[in-house]
Amino acid sequence: MSRLRIAARLALIVVSAVVLVQMIALTLYFVELRENPEKAGFNLFFNQIAAVVQALDRLPAEDRELIARAGTNARVKLTIRDDIPAHTVDAPIFAVAKQRLRALIGASDDRFMAFALVVPGRDGDRPFLHWRDVISARLHAVVGLTSGGYLEIDTWSELGLRLLGIPVGLLAGILGFVVALAALIAVRRETRPLTELAIAIARFAEAVEARPIAERGAPDVRTLIRAVNAMQARITELLQSRTLVLGAISHDLRTYVTRLKLRLELLPRSEQSVKAAADLDGMQSLMDDALAFARASFAEASDESVDLASVARQEFEARKTQGAAVTLCGAQAPLLVRGSPVGVARVLSNLTANALAYGGRADISLHAGAGLAELWIEDRGPGIPPAERARVFEPFFRLDPSRSRDFGGAGLGLTIVRQIVEASRGMVAIEDRPDGGTRLRVLLPRASARAVVAEGRAVRAVSQDG
Repeated sequence: MSRLRIAARLALIVVSAVVLVQMIALTLYFVELRENPEKAGFNLFFNQIAAVVQALDRLPAEDRELIARAGTNARVKLTIRDDIPAHTVDAPIFAVAKQRLRALIGASDDRFMAFALVVPGRDGDRPFLHWRDVISARLHAVVGLTSGGYLEIDTWSELGLRLLGIPVGLLAGILGFVVALAALIAVRRETRPLTELAIAIARFAEAVEARPIAERGAPDVRTLIRAVNAMQARITELLQSRTLVLGAISHDLRTYVTRLKLRLELLPRSEQSVKAAADLDGMQSLMDDALAFARASFAEASDESVDLASVARQEFEARKTQGAAVTLCGAQAPLLVRGSPVGVARVLSNLTANALAYGGRADISLHAGAGLAELWIEDRGPGIPPAERARVFEPFFRLDPSRSRDFGGAGLGLTIVRQIVEASRGMVAIEDRPDGGTRLRVLLPRASARAVVAEGRAVRAVSQDG
């Protein structure tokens, strides 16, 4: 039940309560019926009719009317007639009922009996023919008497109560089901804004973009939605401002760094000038990482398709050209995934750089699954302790600060990787390499063939129009 939403929980509670009450009522009813079967509506009704018919057969004609009046009550009317009423009809569905009454009376098969359902009308009773008249239908029966004449039986209450003996509580329970259904519809209508709010917040967490939610529902729910809308707008504004500030600072600092590099080149080469140039390169890398981090945190989920195998081959060739110890496996065939081409390239670059810096080499391999594509980048380094694997994705976290200074970087590489991968609705995990070292597993959703075909047609159409 912990996975059910609030509307489903309320519905389950209401339905369970109504069902429980009905089960208890039915159990009590059938227990009583089992202990006293003669009290069942069907048996009691026919026992009464059989007793009246037997009494009328034995009494003289002058006492019949008295018995008929004695047998008439709020539910049944008994009338002594000399002939068969004109509207009398014998319905075949009451064959079992007639056999039951014959057995109770001890009558022969040639005694006249007719049972049917009738519906009151303007011109008198008429046979029951349409289901829309089932509520007003009542039982009409005529039984022949051995001493002459006929006993006409008319029920004045609903057929279900008279023949089947259904308790009023059960009918009330059925009405309760209807009321519960209406209540569930009302509850669903009131809780729908909360469901939409939860979906919108989850979407905002995936891609930080303000998408106002329609304010509806109860006043307190509208107040909550208004507060969430304001929070989304404020967070988006802050992130946009941060990105703009970082971009401006990065742009301005690049200008100063470029000037300093030019001035260093004009100075005589010395140990200090080499160190200064390395520091400037570190500053440039720090600015690039900070700006990439800001942009990645504000990136939306991309619906583009990119060939992960092609990006991996490009990264492999670039690192081999630099003389790095890298290998590539599983990139022979195209492997289309959902994501930004720039973002996927950044993921490969950051992870490969990390593996080379801390593990001495980078083994890149691709694996195609049914709905996901996996990118493995393995190194031969000392590995990452399990307790620290979650923290290495935090901004500016360094597993070994003293060693990280030697390798440079701002501690944002893995943070940027996780943001890009999660923006593409994927995930990244850290594992131990079987022969020692670390394995970074990146799972990205594969692009569907239909989407790739549609995208290809769109690209061709644009190129033709150009």
